[in-house]
Amino acid sequence: MSALVGRDYCVKHPLEITRLFGVGVWISMLLNRRASLLEQVVESYSRRAFPMPGYLGRAYKIAALIELRVARIYARMAERFSDHAEAREFFEDLRYEEEEHSRLMTLCLYTVKLRPSVTFIPQISDPKVRGLLQELRGVYRGIDELDLDAALRITEKLEQGEVNVIFDRMLRQNPDTESHFFEAQMQAVEGHSESVPRRIKALRAA
Repeated sequence: MSALVGRDYCVKHPLEITRLFGVGVWISMLLNRRASLLEQVVESYSRRAFPMPGYLGRAYKIAALIELRVARIYARMAERFSDHAEAREFFEDLRYEEEEHSRLMTLCLYTVKLRPSVTFIPQISDPKVRGLLQELRGVYRGIDELDLDAALRITEKLEQGEVNVIFDRMLRQNPDTESHFFEAQMQAVEGHSESVPRRIKALRAA
């Protein structure tokens, strides 16, 4: 699996990276061959910046938490089907992508600003959010009982459901240059909507 933006990109685009995130982040990427740029950027912001407080800050924390919950599900599925190489790789790739999504929501927590475009502010008290978190807990607890076909059906539901709706809406209402950079990178590669159905179809055929 490859990072959304990794070391090779940073080596080729030093001016862009230093302009957006600072020379310290760029140097860190040169020294750390395994980290993603998002990991380094979030670490840098957590050391020197203040997260958005109040309802809006909590909304981005909730979005990051939801993505991490899904990442945990995929990590557990990778363990569950560890004797099936293709399935294990599929779920490990999804786990990593969801972790990157969680990091991107954390980056937005530090960069978002109150503006008229910010209208979607989910809270833990929202019935839809509570229901989604309960559903994710239930899925995680039942993974040991799943066969591969059931796990793939759950994956389809997750990728087409409220998790991605929340992520997309939270990301799009924060058009600052830092988060927009990663949004553009995501759009430049094959996304979940194309790759997941294709890989699920291949797993079922095998």
